[in-house]
Amino acid sequence: MHSARDVTHPDGEPGRPGASRTAPFVRGPFTGLGEVDLRELGRLGTRRVYAPGEALMIEGDPGDRAALLLTGCVKVVAATEDGGEALLAVRLPGELLGELAVLDGEPRSASVLAVRTSTTREIGGPAFLDFLADRPAAALAVQRSVTRKLRSATRHRVDAGHGTGLARLARTLHTLLGSYGTPVEDGLRIDVPLSHADLAALARLSPASVERSLRTLRDQGAVRTSYRELVVLDRSLLARAAGVPLPPEGGGRS
Repeated sequence: MHSARDVTHPDGEPGRPGASRTAPFVRGPFTGLGEVDLRELGRLGTRRVYAPGEALMIEGDPGDRAALLLTGCVKVVAATEDGGEALLAVRLPGELLGELAVLDGEPRSASVLAVRTSTTREIGGPAFLDFLADRPAAALAVQRSVTRKLRSATRHRVDAGHGTGLARLARTLHTLLGSYGTPVEDGLRIDVPLSHADLAALARLSPASVERSLRTLRDQGAVRTSYRELVVLDRSLLARAAGVPLPPEGGGRS
């Protein structure tokens, strides 16, 4: 079910021949990989471009490939028993997608959808497994990546499963801030294009509860919001609302 475009440039971003292969990986879990392994990984597979809303991977399909997200943003979703859709995670450039199904040979446990135009390097399952077998450091990096994702999923189930709506949303924002916080003039922007409906799915709240909780956080001076943008103005206030340990001294207002 791929209508994604193959991209033929050997290096860098689409339309930018000669750009560095390593640049797209700066925020992902493979920054600990050695330069040689990183270059080799970037040579494998086929580069593809996905339009917003297009499926990169579909729940229940065979795990026939893994993909490196080079540009854009994707969300990981799974079907619920009532026919709805649960938002499980968001992924940004430098992250590996679909590796678990390749590693264990089971069907995909979730779908991956492009949130905005996204570029990937897609690597067939056998080639990906051969790469890991030949490069122990790369295999360890993937193992750590999978472990990190499983820990994050467990933490998210706990955080989103109890407490007031305000606390659950604040914990979700606190987690997103730790992974995707980008400094801006007045604080830290959560650099993921999430709608209020997406936040509601992540925090397991109704959209109305998210609206109320965001209003409270704004009134407290913890955050400011605009269309698909959320900036944390005061990390200490967000931590208090989330019921998590406060940042170190000096780590409050960003």
